Amino acid sequence: MASEIKNPATMTDFLTDVVIRTLKSKIEEMSHKINDIHENLKYFEKKYGMKSEEFYKKYIDGTLGDDMDFLEWKASTEIYNELKDEKTALIEAIG
Repeated sequence: MASEIKNPATMTDFLTDVVIRTLKSKIEEMSHKINDIHENLKYFEKKYGMKSEEFYKKYIDGTLGDDMDFLEWKASTEIYNELKDEKTALIEAIG
C-alpha cells in the first residue's frame, strides 16, 4: 500500500494515522493491565488494612519485613504507577 502513495503529505497523514491507531491500541492494553494490577492491590489493601501508598512508604522506610506478600505488593505498586504514568504520557502524545 505504501508504494501506491505518491504524495509526501498523504504519506505523512497515513503514517500519523498508523501511529495513532497503534498508540490507542497500546493504551487499551495498558488499561486492562492497570485494572488487573489494581485488583491485586485492593486484595493486599484489604488483607493488611492499609492503602498501597501507606504500605509503600513503610516498606521503603524499612518498617515492614520482607514477607513474600510485601515483595509482591511492592512490585505491583511500582508497576501500577509506571503503567499509569506511561498511559498518561501516551494519551497526551496523541492529544
